[in-house]
Amino acid sequence: MGRIRIKRYLKGFLPEKKHFTGVDIGAGHIKVAEIEVVDGTPEVVALRMAPSPPGVWSDHLDEEALVQALKEVLNPNCREVITCIGSEKAVCRSVQLPQMGEKELWSALKIEIQKYVPVPVSQLVIRYVKLGQAENGAEHKSAGEPKAAGGGQDLQDLLILAAPLPIVYQYHGIFSRSGYTVTAVDLQAFALWRVFGRNTPGSTAMVDIGAKTSHLVLVQDGLIRFIRLLPAGSEDPAGISKELQRSLDYYGALEHISVGKLLLSGQISNPDELNEHLRQSLEINTEVGNPAVDFTGDELYDPAYAVSVGLALREVAGCGGV
Repeated sequence: MGRIRIKRYLKGFLPEKKHFTGVDIGAGHIKVAEIEVVDGTPEVVALRMAPSPPGVWSDHLDEEALVQALKEVLNPNCREVITCIGSEKAVCRSVQLPQMGEKELWSALKIEIQKYVPVPVSQLVIRYVKLGQAENGAEHKSAGEPKAAGGGQDLQDLLILAAPLPIVYQYHGIFSRSGYTVTAVDLQAFALWRVFGRNTPGSTAMVDIGAKTSHLVLVQDGLIRFIRLLPAGSEDPAGISKELQRSLDYYGALEHISVGKLLLSGQISNPDELNEHLRQSLEINTEVGNPAVDFTGDELYDPAYAVSVGLALREVAGCGGV
């Protein structure tokens, strides 16, 4: 009996999980979203936030301070969580490779990622997502530097993700010492895609804004096409618009597609003012994103929780378990 059949067989004897917790550890704050599945529909039942200890996403992280902060903000009755590693610590590249078997593809992906990461692939956690099929003879596209691919071959677009093993082990250990089990380590880009981009027609940009950096995800007809970490945040609105313009211009030249809408999320102190600033400077339809998920009780959506909501949705059936 294969692994998939065994998994399906055992699933019939196990209670179906209905409660999911997403934890977004940002440089400024820890954001937590809890989702319950009621009659097959996911509902956000709790949102909580606490200050992050100094040094998060740097080499000066105080692990014990983070352990204590997690103990204070997480629900002691829900011991399994989904979290993400910041793009500052992960490498993400979109590439095009010829169609090939799974074994050959893994070998090719390891060669590709080694171009961007100065450590052996044995010290990396590597994942990939197939984005779709490219046109014959198209250029090899990378978020770093485009180059020509072999002519005349059927190509496929892929997104390669790599994170250092020590970082992954570190965060598993931190949550374990807090009394929680990490069931999945995700990327912010996928969380944003789940919340805003899965069913979005046309070309849409999603930007999650932090204090000093922002995450940009470009989606075309529901598929992730481009990801970039922008070195500007809410502390520098002019810098945001400049970095966004550069990235949109680059994407437009790469894909020959113009973005029709910009969706904002993150810790935005004055969303109306930022909306208007970006709308005028970029000349694009801009709005604060609104997740297509229900919020129960007194919980109201705050754009600061977009990533944590997307993380909690990761294992909900039908919500995009990338």
